[in-house]
Amino acid sequence: MRAAWTPPDAVEVGSGADYPFGLALAPTGRRLVYPAAQGGRVSLWLQDLSTGETRALPATDGAAAPFWSPDEARVGFLSGGRLRAIHLASGSVTDLAEVTSGRGGTWNSAGDLIFAPDGTSGLMRRSADGTVAALTTVDREAGEQGHSWPAFLPDGRHVAYLVMARERARAGIWLTSLDNPAMRTRLADSDAQPVIAGQTLLILNDTALMAQPLDPTTWLPAGRSMLAGVPTGRAALGQVFATAASDVLIYRAPGSNLRELRWVSPTGETLGRAGEPAASWDLRIAPDGRRVAVTQLDPQFRTLDVWIRDGTQPVPTRLSLDTDIDESAVWSPDGLRVAWVGKRRHIQIRGAGAVLPEQTSATFDPPIQLWDWSRDGRYLLIGRRNPQTRDDLWVVPPTGAEPNAYAAGSFNQTHGAFSPNGQWVAYASDESGQSEIYIDTFPEPGKRIRVTTAGGTEPRWRRDGNALYFRRGSEVHLVLLSRTQPQIEIAAIDRLFDGGAAIRSFDVTPDGSRFLLNLPAPSAAPRSATIVVHWNR
Repeated sequence: MRAAWTPPDAVEVGSGADYPFGLALAPTGRRLVYPAAQGGRVSLWLQDLSTGETRALPATDGAAAPFWSPDEARVGFLSGGRLRAIHLASGSVTDLAEVTSGRGGTWNSAGDLIFAPDGTSGLMRRSADGTVAALTTVDREAGEQGHSWPAFLPDGRHVAYLVMARERARAGIWLTSLDNPAMRTRLADSDAQPVIAGQTLLILNDTALMAQPLDPTTWLPAGRSMLAGVPTGRAALGQVFATAASDVLIYRAPGSNLRELRWVSPTGETLGRAGEPAASWDLRIAPDGRRVAVTQLDPQFRTLDVWIRDGTQPVPTRLSLDTDIDESAVWSPDGLRVAWVGKRRHIQIRGAGAVLPEQTSATFDPPIQLWDWSRDGRYLLIGRRNPQTRDDLWVVPPTGAEPNAYAAGSFNQTHGAFSPNGQWVAYASDESGQSEIYIDTFPEPGKRIRVTTAGGTEPRWRRDGNALYFRRGSEVHLVLLSRTQPQIEIAAIDRLFDGGAAIRSFDVTPDGSRFLLNLPAPSAAPRSATIVVHWNR
């Protein structure tokens, strides 16, 4: 039986450009977990496929690449530079291991956890007692580049995983064991993760998902492979758009990950587009209201980089030079420089003309995000994750001096924005149970007011400081402010327009006359996936 699977309304499946899929069926095939964004906030969602009941899982903000424990009691996931697990019965979340840019994990019934900490290392093994050690070693001399996307076979001792390599004969899906990890066998030619369902290995061949039976005594291919689903997509990091259990298969077509940056008026009327469609993510408009710094996927290296789009130039200018992840760009108040986060840990600064090399201003651990640059040029507002307090707001000078905590607590504080006069900071916090907008004094917090009660994220100030814009799902709202020193009050909140599709990010020109929305391009990937029951019969 085949049917269409569609997520709830106003929910966008995926966790950023690196992890655009993430659906994971439980071993019994009766429950499904996946990362998705609602109101700009990514978390894990759990669905009972027999009843259709769906709910967001607490304390899973920023989650990606979930996977199940064999007893279905826990779900592992990547978040904030860590491999974590949520216990579904209690809702408690545990940190399991550090990861830089994780590439999946898998559990066996004995409690062994195999995971890939990044795209350039071997696999790691976390034993049931919590000790962590290397399982596989990348063979650089043979041209291997990294091991990723491990998957336990039914015996709980053998592991299939993806090897990326310069030579196609070396790349593909390989097999190893916990008992003798030095012994490896190549199972198949593929550039996408292996999916294990019982004694079957699912392999992506171009856009065809093939089911290859395995011999349970050797776990080597046995017999002919058969078509399981077509077309099936693949993400840039090798994640296949498919998940399977013993009798349930879900797969999604590749479509396109292209986005368009659409200029609209305060009423939502389309005014134009900022360049050609691209796989883009966060964006910020320059103080001149014309140039745009945007994070987008490099089509050659398949990495996130910072680019400058200028309305007068047909081709964007690449600003970041590294072939690793570069994101979260913000403009200096004079529009002459751009700061961004490189490798999720370094603050990089470079002239907007992309003439001189970039400079590293500061380095942090764990990963950070860059939210804003104060109008007087003295401060950068960054996001730092703490295991105890989760996402916090910190302030650091662009010169790289010692950072200071601004908003730290037991909830997530994100998307900070300095007011034009530098006396206030607007930000989003989920302490109410969902993301809401707050305003507090700066440099010392203490006179905080709550702006929204029905959800909101990504606050943006108007240049005169008398108005604030924010996003609620696909809608953009305006907050009119009344300022009587030293207080600030909410005068009115109005809904300006609905973007008509999931807005990945947005910004507004300093005078509030134009908005730039990151929306799915007309050829973007479909929302629905195909679910097949009894797929292996």
